[in-house]
Formats: sequence, structure tokens, C-alpha cells
Amino acid sequence: MQLSMNGLWWVLGAAAVGLGLGAASSAVTRRLLRKEHEIAGSWWLGAVVTAALLALLAWRVGDRGAFAVYGFAAVLGVPLAVVDWCEHRLPRQLAWPQLAGVVAGFGALCLARHDLEPGVRAVGALLAAGGLVLVLAVLTNGGVGAGDIVIAAVAGTLTGWTGWPQVAGALVMAAVLALLLIVVPGAHRGDERGHATVPFGPCLFGGALIMILTGG
Repeated sequence: MQLSMNGLWWVLGAAAVGLGLGAASSAVTRRLLRKEHEIAGSWWLGAVVTAALLALLAWRVGDRGAFAVYGFAAVLGVPLAVVDWCEHRLPRQLAWPQLAGVVAGFGALCLARHDLEPGVRAVGALLAAGGLVLVLAVLTNGGVGAGDIVIAAVAGTLTGWTGWPQVAGALVMAAVLALLLIVVPGAHRGDERGHATVPFGPCLFGGALIMILTGG
């Protein structure tokens, strides 16, 4: 995908905004972490990762209304992913506002454009993805946490705005990423039953991001 000069400035502007928002959100990350993690809680990690995410989204997403919603999810997704990676938990005080903001953002776009179809599909994907992970949580007897259900709903909503194939692709990619993390040293740990557990939130975010950037 080639960039025009205006497109290049749009991407650079998104990256600059990401630097500022990422640096600010690192304070949220530090507050949510129960233990001190020097790199995970650093301002520069949040700034660089958020800037990269917003730049990629600005490059690939032509719909600037949808970009605003994706960008909002990305800014909150970085602290959530960092906390889940470090401590295997997804704080509800950030996960629920992320879901609410995504739903509200897409709802506003539907009303502004007088087109309810993508919004209805996104809500359906929210229920489908969240319900699927809820069933998984029941079947694994706690192997999947409540936060994972909320983030699955977020991933479903984000990809459902575009189409059902993207929803399915995001969930499949999340499962693949989770399987890969099992072989990454330090990325998984054993529970009280001796089973390996991985931070599923970053996998769900990664699956959704891949589908958004590739267009399905």
C-alpha cells in the first residue's frame, strides 16, 4: 500500500500522538502492576509500542472514523497486554472501559452514517466471541479468566465491524499465538494443577490486530 504525501503526514501524526498517549498510559501500567517491573512499566516502552500501533493502523485503515475506535482500543490495549504478560491478569478497571468505549464509538459511527449494519454485526461478534471464550472458561474449569472473556468481546467487536471472516480469523490467530507462547521461555507458567497457562489477552489483541491490518 503506497502512501501519498498527505497519507505520510497522517501516519507520522498518528505516531506522534501515539508517543504522547503511550508515555502517559505507562503511568496506568505502573499503577496496575502489583509488582515492580522496570521495563514493563517504563514510559518509553508504552510510548514506542503505542506509537507503532497507531502508525500501523493509520497506514492500513482508510476509514478514519473506524481508525479512531481502533486507536482508542490500542491505547488501552497496551497497558492491558503488559499487565497480562507480566502477571497473567486483565484488570477489569481498564478492560470494561475499553469494551464500552469501542461499542460506543462504533455506535456513534452508525448513527452519524445512518448505517446500522456494521454496528449490528459488531455487536453480534461481541456476543459470539465473548460467548465462545466463556464456554472455553467453563470447559477448562478456570483455565481462562473473566478478563479474557471481556477482551475476547473487544476483539470480536473490533473485527466484527469489518466482517465475520475477520472475527473467525482473529480467534484462530489468537489460538495459534497462544500455542506458540507455550514454547517461549518465561511466557507461560504452571497453575496449581501443573497445567501450563499463557497470557491470552495479548494473543486476542494480536489476532485482532493482524486481521485489521491485513484486511481479513
